[in-house]
This record gives sequence, C-alpha cells and structure tokens, in this order.
Amino acid sequence: MAERVPLPDNAKHEPNPIETSELASGSGTYIVQVPKDQIYRFPPPEHAVLAERHRHLLQQKRPCCSCCLCIFISVIIIALVLGLIGGIGVLVFLQHKSPKFQIVNFLVNNPLPNHNQKHPEYDIALKAENPCQRVRILYDEGGDASLFFKQQEIATGKYPTFDQAPQNSTVFKMIFRGSKITLPKEMEKSIKSTNQKVHISLSISMGVPIRLKMGALKTGSKKASVSCNLTVDTLAKHTRILSQECQTKR
Repeated sequence: MAERVPLPDNAKHEPNPIETSELASGSGTYIVQVPKDQIYRFPPPEHAVLAERHRHLLQQKRPCCSCCLCIFISVIIIALVLGLIGGIGVLVFLQHKSPKFQIVNFLVNNPLPNHNQKHPEYDIALKAENPCQRVRILYDEGGDASLFFKQQEIATGKYPTFDQAPQNSTVFKMIFRGSKITLPKEMEKSIKSTNQKVHISLSISMGVPIRLKMGALKTGSKKASVSCNLTVDTLAKHTRILSQECQTKR
C-alpha cells in the first residue's frame, strides 16, 4: 500500500480554486478588470472641448450684441427726437405771419435843389411789426427800396438791418435819394406851393431779405416784397399822410 505524503502547512489553509469561484458567485459582487487602453468615455473628451469653446464664443458675442443693440436704440431715439423738434420748427415757420409795415412820417429834404444837390431827398420813417408769438425776424443786409410816382422811379434807398423780437415793433428811417430823371411837374408844383396844398400819390416798393429764428433753429434768407401806397397833402413843409396801405408778400 502506497505511503501518503503529508502536505505542507501552507497548503492546508489555501482554498481550492473551484471553491473560490463558488464563494465569489455566491456573494453577488463581480469585479471586472479591463485593460486601461480599452476604456471608453461617453461623451468623448473631444466633445467637452468643443462645448467649452462654444460657451466661450457665446460669452464673447453677447456683450458685443448688447452694445450694438444699445447703440442702435440710442440712435433711433435721438433721430426721433430731432425729427420731432425739426417737424415742430418747420410747422411753426410755415405758419408764421408776415411782418407788417406802416409809414409813420414823410419829409422832403432840400425841396428846391441847388447846384450842389440837383435832386431832393425823401426822409421816410416806417414801422415794422413782428406779429409772430415765438419766431424772431432777422432783417439781413442787401435790402433795397424805391420811391415811385405814377410807376416812375424817382428815388432809391437801402433797407436797414436789425433783429426783431416776437410781437415787437421797430421804427426806422430810410433816406431815398432822388434819381437823375427830371422831377415830374406835379411833384414840383406840390413842393413849391405855399398857400394851396397839392395832394400827391406815391408808392414805395421794398425787397427785404428776411430770416426766421426760433431757439437754435434758423431758416435761410428769403426776400420778402413789401409795397406801400400813400397819399400826402403836400410835398412842402409839414407834410401829412392822408392815406396809406402796405402789403407784404413772401
């Protein structure tokens, strides 16, 4: 009968491989070891990098878009305000009233010309009235005026420059210097008459450059035509205006 060889002490305590697998299967816990180079991630790391880049781009674009939107809205608001102010100004300018004129005084200087002065001068005082409530009237340089007798020009003058406030009136004088034509007989008779007064009908025509101003708004210069018809009792001393009528056309 064969002799039994005793086992080492270490072998007595090592479990059988079959028994080890049975113990593992009975516990319900499994440990699976996979090589590191075969591990897969869901989603892949490349997707995370792309998402991070996209997030940074959105953060950079949002402030720029917000700034552009604010600028656009500001421009629209400013344009609307300026358009409203301009529209109101244009409406006021279009509806403004023309200045009114009235002859205050009429005087003939040097009624009997001498060798030094061959033609008489006419000293005429007028009153200009601005009927507008909010618009100033600016009378620019370049205004001219003529004095007529029966549609014949007998003297010329220059319109003065001044600034007129709303609802204000201004009295100014104009010197009309006689032209080189011979003085009409009716006028000469009225100048020389002392006892009997000879009535004379005259007319004044003026081209007046006018600008309108309201606050910071101002229009360009435009010439207004002013015509006045008047009748005086005499061209001698103490001339008195019997009737007059003035009209202004823009």
